[in-house]
Amino acid sequence: MSAWSKQDLETLRRIRTGYLEGNAGASDYWRETRDLELYDATFAQRIGWKWDAVLGELELRRWGTGARRVVDLGCGTGMASRRVLAHWPGHFGEVTLVDRSALARGFAARKVREHPEVRVRERGPGDWEADCEGALVLLSHVLTELGEPELERWMGRLRKAAAILWVESATYAASRRLVERVREPASGWPGWRVVAPCIHGQGCAMLRQEHERHWCHHFARVPSEVHQDAALGELAEELGLDLRVLPYSFLVLDRGIPGEPEGGAARVIGRARELKGHLRVLSCERSGLHDRVLQKRDVPGVFKALRKEQGVPLYRWDLREERIVGGERLYEGEA
Repeated sequence: MSAWSKQDLETLRRIRTGYLEGNAGASDYWRETRDLELYDATFAQRIGWKWDAVLGELELRRWGTGARRVVDLGCGTGMASRRVLAHWPGHFGEVTLVDRSALARGFAARKVREHPEVRVRERGPGDWEADCEGALVLLSHVLTELGEPELERWMGRLRKAAAILWVESATYAASRRLVERVREPASGWPGWRVVAPCIHGQGCAMLRQEHERHWCHHFARVPSEVHQDAALGELAEELGLDLRVLPYSFLVLDRGIPGEPEGGAARVIGRARELKGHLRVLSCERSGLHDRVLQKRDVPGVFKALRKEQGVPLYRWDLREERIVGGERLYEGEA
């Protein structure tokens, strides 16, 4: 017997198609509460795992914020703010949920109120600027719904925040837009710095013409129990989802002293490509974007970690004629 009714599957297909085709900005996803319930139990869980990866990296890098308020822009079911509250229990006293859909705001508010110590506010799309000031602002999978004029308006308001955590899908278009239209202008805001994923605050080499085919993306860990979940397996087959991989793009900005995570740091972009006896690694470094070779015999430990995608992909390389002959991971532990 199917775990999903025909109507449930049709609803999930409609929601997913609207997002993938970039049509979600034209009208609301949500027609009734059941839509939000289905989304929260399926697609929003995948978004939650991406947030877990970002928050896990920030923890390993000992990043935190003094902000005591959260603003969740385009909150949907409130997955981003719920993950943040769970990650920093007791730290935040107020969450403002912003969404054009009153149905979504109400659903998210009920979920966030499961943290009784947190005061919850609801705002429409044009009424959040004052809440943003001095707050930790969360944005999750909203770029496909923002036209250029609206994105520019949002960027002007976001300058009042204390910090910004922004998670997007790992499509070429979304990732490059996040870099070009968000990272680049924000890195020039007085008093602001780029925290992650970047290892420097200068212009992004990804935007140079010779790197036009690349995009900044990473892979989150899918919880092992997901692969034993029959209902999710059935849904994946019905909708053509690949539950084995979870790519994402992200950006973390805050008001702080500019600096690099470690001298000579390098970040692996995407996945290392395995060839016979060696890996090719797209390495983002202060000097630019480099396609480097790493042979198993030179650095077996790093070779194994890159193959298994273990931990935060930040390294310090030892190079010989542009080839990686040694290296160490900068932050131990799983993100």
